[in-house]
Amino acid sequence: MANPATTLTFDSLALGEGGETRLANGYGGFNWLQAGVYNPDGAIPGYVASSGQNILFIAEAANNEVGGYDDAAAGSALVMSREQPFTLDTIELSSAFRDGLVVTIRAYADQAGTILIGEKTVTVDIAAQSLVSFADGLDFGTFSGATRIEFNANDNDAATRDYFGIDNLTFHDTPPTVTLDFDDIVLAPGGETVLGTYQGFTFSQAGAYHVDGGLPGYAAASGTNIGFIAEANNFEVAGYEGQAAGAPVVITNADAFDFLGGAFSAAFRDGVAVTIRGYSDADGFNLVAEETIIVGSGSAQAVSFDTFDGLQRLEFSTNDGNAATNDYVGFDNLLFRAADVAAPGEGILI
Repeated sequence: MANPATTLTFDSLALGEGGETRLANGYGGFNWLQAGVYNPDGAIPGYVASSGQNILFIAEAANNEVGGYDDAAAGSALVMSREQPFTLDTIELSSAFRDGLVVTIRAYADQAGTILIGEKTVTVDIAAQSLVSFADGLDFGTFSGATRIEFNANDNDAATRDYFGIDNLTFHDTPPTVTLDFDDIVLAPGGETVLGTYQGFTFSQAGAYHVDGGLPGYAAASGTNIGFIAEANNFEVAGYEGQAAGAPVVITNADAFDFLGGAFSAAFRDGVAVTIRGYSDADGFNLVAEETIIVGSGSAQAVSFDTFDGLQRLEFSTNDGNAATNDYVGFDNLLFRAADVAAPGEGILI
């Protein structure tokens, strides 16, 4: 199900022409730093509203303090943050005083701003709001799953004026994640069982195993249990006859999902190549993304992805076709979420 989008227009704040106010924490559900709201009256010709009468603006873009915005260093970024992850969809952006203003927008997974997940740099001119989308054209990463966004144009040149305005800021909630750790499956040390349907996902060619050191290469990222590829080599294993020996692990779900990552360990040798494929259909015809990782033995290797979105089928394949090699790999803490899809036009305006 699509997530309704919300657009912040900043027009619910009553301001006379030319009036401004600091944007208080809680507006739109966010905490704000270096953020003011202004009703353009033409005195600053670069500031124009796209809708209504108000815009958001950066309060201290230059390196000088402005009264009322003393809780952050002058010249620091305009920041919006909250605890619940969200996706920034679009903004309308303008420069207050000069053409060619470079604005860098960064997304972070944590509210403190230490885990950078995405960045986009745009150049804007005065007097016209430029539509900026964060669905594509990024410098790197993603703006999905952020809890902090920073907008910054400070070039550290005291002779330039780096102020910008924002209107019609649109975002949507990011669906919650689910972690498959297999630890709620009751197994004796060294025990295993076939994985069928688990936590709403259907598995093929996969088992669950209680790591006890008997196979020293397998390692759990948490708890004691892992999932594993049941028939990595070209011979049949009792209980897993449903597919040809050597076939990949297949994970499906009737509802579209995003695969964000997991932890992998090889059972018998280092350097096992795991090819991961994601499909938008459960039958495996429409390939969305493919990546190959190299997995070592003896520790759970955490891997994250930002390309496996909108899936109904996920495959892990390790069989290299060489009967002399052992291609068994375990997996733990698989991280999924419902497909992160915005629903334009279904949201609310604030």
